[in-house]
Amino acid sequence: VKHNKFGPIEITRGCPFVCYFCQTPHIFGAKVRHRSIEKICEYVEIMKNKNPDIRFITPNAFSYGSTDGKTLDIDKLEKLLINIREIINSNGRIFIGSFPSEVRPEHVTEETIELVLRYADNNNLIIGAQSGSERILELCHRGHTVEDVYRAVELTLKKGLKANVDFIFGLPRETEEDIRLTIKVMSDLVKMGARIHAHTFMPLPQTPFAKALAGRIDKSIQKMIRELIPKGIVYGDWKEQEKIAKKISKYLKTGKLEVEN
Repeated sequence: VKHNKFGPIEITRGCPFVCYFCQTPHIFGAKVRHRSIEKICEYVEIMKNKNPDIRFITPNAFSYGSTDGKTLDIDKLEKLLINIREIINSNGRIFIGSFPSEVRPEHVTEETIELVLRYADNNNLIIGAQSGSERILELCHRGHTVEDVYRAVELTLKKGLKANVDFIFGLPRETEEDIRLTIKVMSDLVKMGARIHAHTFMPLPQTPFAKALAGRIDKSIQKMIRELIPKGIVYGDWKEQEKIAKKISKYLKTGKLEVEN
């Protein structure tokens, strides 16, 4: 406050899905806890004259108010957005389901999208797919299907929002068939009108995949990325993440931290 620096507001901690590549549930636990609407609005009141763009930190933006983090509480989510909108009026903007917090594909519904259109200002959703292989999704403990991803993207685009879809390349135990399936799904989504948000797998401490090999981007995926970049259809820090992944993997094996001069 002293320096007029404001970041996104954390509204939820914990995640019941416990994806094996993600640190969130291993730091904050699997049980979801939501910051109260009253407390969130206190922060919005402070921010409204300094930084009227309201964004959120949450494992899954549409899960706010949910008792288990898996089922939706549309009424609670709408109440949050209504209260924030009343504070900032038309002088500020609300971003939910876009940067910096994504949404799970099975939580993209007619109701949640209508809330975005009615109360928020983002023109896109970031949808977490992570892989186009059912086998890899199960190994990662994702808790959703490839069909959920297709349906979420189709509904998002149908409602007039842009769809940015997260994929993680180089996930542990990927086979050539898994990579082929992921390329097919990405190609399908691009044809539908989606953009690909590209990531490289990084073995993060405290996760079940902490001791896995650093993610490497397959040549066939590299080729696809090169073809899509000029069209503005792929974005992300996958190159830098691939470098970081190697350093993390080396540190976890040797205990030696590689520091750049």
